Amino acid sequence: MNKDFSSKDIIHIKHGNLEYLKFKALEKYSDKINHMITLRHGGVSSFPQDTLNFRTAGTDTLENVSKNLDIVCKELGISKDNIYKGKQSHTDNILVINELNKAKYNFFKLSNEEIDGYICNEKNIATLVTTADCNPIIIYDFKKNIYANVHSGWKGTVKQIYLKAAKLMNEKFSCNFKDMIVCVGPSIKKCCFSSENESFKKKFTDIWKNEKEYIYYEKNSNRFHIDLSFVIKKDLINLGIKEENIVIPDICTKCNCDMFFSYREATSKGYEDYGTMATIVTLI
Repeated sequence: MNKDFSSKDIIHIKHGNLEYLKFKALEKYSDKINHMITLRHGGVSSFPQDTLNFRTAGTDTLENVSKNLDIVCKELGISKDNIYKGKQSHTDNILVINELNKAKYNFFKLSNEEIDGYICNEKNIATLVTTADCNPIIIYDFKKNIYANVHSGWKGTVKQIYLKAAKLMNEKFSCNFKDMIVCVGPSIKKCCFSSENESFKKKFTDIWKNEKEYIYYEKNSNRFHIDLSFVIKKDLINLGIKEENIVIPDICTKCNCDMFFSYREATSKGYEDYGTMATIVTLI
């Protein structure tokens, strides 16, 4: 627990056992937007969700998750009653959440509506995305003061949910792509995201044709590695978002499974369950 992920892009904050990350690009607007990406320490959950787990679909108790939420809400200075979340199912479904529709997505109502991304331009609505290897993606228009909070695993990436979110911000709120800041949190990186299944690879090459840009094979092996960060960034640049406004720290959740939850690590070890981190975003 002595690692420090602070960098030119990231602030690694430690308050007692609680640890979380903030993006410097978003902290420039800390008078308007508040956010955090949790690490796995500082909560009350037991192994294998130890300790700051936010997954409600597994074997951990809702009481533990509630206590964990209390801890991070106190740190953020927000009310637990203002946390909202649907059911993550690796879709490209995005909810524009507001005062009129938010009630049924209260975190503790455990909504079964499948939602993997949120767009919000109202205060006192904190959206929460859970990840354990997947990409948590925050998109923020600093001029319109509108954000998206997106869950993009490999399935969501293939569906390009992050592009859908940015386009919806443009279509529904007239956001300019050039005014968008995109911050991608810790996730599984190309070092650990690998397979030998050629039909699996085809899911990616059907979309991003030049596989040499983002896929490489191990020497004398059929095992290939896929760089999800590369295709996400390339897509965003092609959409019109400035490269300098895209922040993707090179932090692999599986390589650092002592600090972050990793679904792939948990399943490879044969654990009966796994925990998830939280990416929480709200306007002030």
